[in-house]
Amino acid sequence: MLKLGTYRKWLGCSCSAAALAFCAAISFITDLSAPPLAAAQEVDVWDPIEPVNRGIFWFNDQFDIYILEPVARGYDDVVPDPIQEGIGNFFENLRYPRYLVSDVVQLKFTQAAEHTGRFIINSTIGLLGFIDVAKHVGLEQHSEDFGLALAYYDVPPGPYLVIPILGPSNLRDGVGKVVDSFLDPIGALTYTDVDDDVAIPVIIGAKIIEAIDTRADLLEAVETAKESSIDYYLFTQGAYYQYRRGLLYDGDPPDEEEDDFSDEQPEGVSAAEPLPITPGIAQAVSEDGDMH
Repeated sequence: MLKLGTYRKWLGCSCSAAALAFCAAISFITDLSAPPLAAAQEVDVWDPIEPVNRGIFWFNDQFDIYILEPVARGYDDVVPDPIQEGIGNFFENLRYPRYLVSDVVQLKFTQAAEHTGRFIINSTIGLLGFIDVAKHVGLEQHSEDFGLALAYYDVPPGPYLVIPILGPSNLRDGVGKVVDSFLDPIGALTYTDVDDDVAIPVIIGAKIIEAIDTRADLLEAVETAKESSIDYYLFTQGAYYQYRRGLLYDGDPPDEEEDDFSDEQPEGVSAAEPLPITPGIAQAVSEDGDMH
């Protein structure tokens, strides 16, 4: 039987991982830039459990409509934009361990040095990351994660999955999210000498703030995407794979029809047709700046 302290540590880590993954799941829409989307090719997505995925997708959407979106709107109305930007910068700075591990695994040593430089500059001159000073000296942010590192070594994406609360993913990215959760500095508080009565509320509170801040950045983008898409499920599915493909190729994906984010299906299994994304929809979900 687990001791109470061990159970509470496990609970804190689980909540941290879930909240972190949820932030990543809802943030991909705003990271899609208009030119890649407008020129994006249709990608065959293996969705063998589509009915189940659609049910979970509906649940996630209801959770967003009735809980997360109202809270995010209130947050957006009350918290000034400069403070929101600072909060976003702070959490972005804390993703450094995830970025560094992915960089090294993919042998992107120059990018690893840039990420290290960003972390040092923003953690010091940038007041613990609240101000993104590094971008003004030419050190731009590059999103990386362990799912991309697995794709770099040709690990197949596996079936498309919609995870409760966490949103769109696939088997490979799901494994990557688990690895990334162990690289989260806030979640690591449970492995320090900090008392659990302090660590667990801090972890959960920080991840809730991160999720709300991220969702506030997406209010207009998500609303426009829902209004512009015929099938929001297929829109989200197609957008997710195009976004991940763009990250894998550092924003410059090749023109080949098949790549690391279009899985070959077993014989006799049909792939779900993603919704073609028009320039109008692409512009609606394009980012004005670097969102997390």
